Amino acid sequence: MGHFRRPQGGRQLVVMPGTAQKNLLAQAMLADLRQQHPARPLDVMTPTGLAGLVSRFVQVDQTLNLPEPNMGWRLYWRAGIEMQGKNYSHAWVLPDRFKPALIPALANVPERTGYRGKYRYSLLIDIRLPRKDLHPHPADRYRALAWDIGEPLPAIKPLGMKVDSEAQQELLEQHQLTLDKPVLAWCPGSLHVLEPARHRIDPVQQQSFLLQALEQGWQIWLFGSRHEQLEIEHLLSQMDARLKSQLVNFVGQLSWEQVVDLLSLAQLQVGQDNPLALLGCACGVSVYLPVQGELPERTQGLAPHLGAEWIQLDQLEQKLGEL
Repeated sequence: MGHFRRPQGGRQLVVMPGTAQKNLLAQAMLADLRQQHPARPLDVMTPTGLAGLVSRFVQVDQTLNLPEPNMGWRLYWRAGIEMQGKNYSHAWVLPDRFKPALIPALANVPERTGYRGKYRYSLLIDIRLPRKDLHPHPADRYRALAWDIGEPLPAIKPLGMKVDSEAQQELLEQHQLTLDKPVLAWCPGSLHVLEPARHRIDPVQQQSFLLQALEQGWQIWLFGSRHEQLEIEHLLSQMDARLKSQLVNFVGQLSWEQVVDLLSLAQLQVGQDNPLALLGCACGVSVYLPVQGELPERTQGLAPHLGAEWIQLDQLEQKLGEL
């Protein structure tokens, strides 16, 4: 198939998905665009609640507000009209819905790429079909949009996150933290996750591992979203009081930007295959996903594709002494 004639100048625009997990998966696609056009500005549109997270992607030059998925089409229409004349030459629409595709079409972006969706034929120029047989991982399906049809995808390179050193130091002082001991980021997550991430170790085993980490000189920072707070509190209620008193609990207390600044200080991250695991990979942390029983294939799950590793608990305990 012939190659599309892409404009050589102008800004690039990516309309991002509506969840933190999908935004983190799409970062690899942004890295591919940056690799192909390092001198061209790359802007993204994302919902307001995720703007802080996406603004920390090292590939992003500017973050724009994307209306929430449940908002009316008039807001999407207005957003597109307001973007006219901004010198965008190419836009990629990652959500497969109608309303996000309205924005670059109304902004008169000359080239618009995205997957086929309902009523989108008049809104997109370069319409693709998702090939789950070629790209079973969702990150690769996003990445395929950055390359010509049928072009093989290169290996994923380290993604990277922007860290605000001043804000990072303020957080350390606010929470009276020091870095005299190595940091283990514990992200137990929720029980409501997909296979194979659901096979996490039970509370007794987790407690034994965490106590061993404390004895070996690690400090443990506990991360989780406000949606996971009740489940994590229930998990902590089953654990030893001495262990709980030595944990630094950030669950439900931090913004995405603050999580980036603190998580980037960790040497090791242990938890589930969830958005925090994806974020840890982007921050360059060694991310391990402990499971019970047989190890899943590396191709299973989300974060292992981006650098995380499934691991048995006894192997993880050995890692404590190696790092």
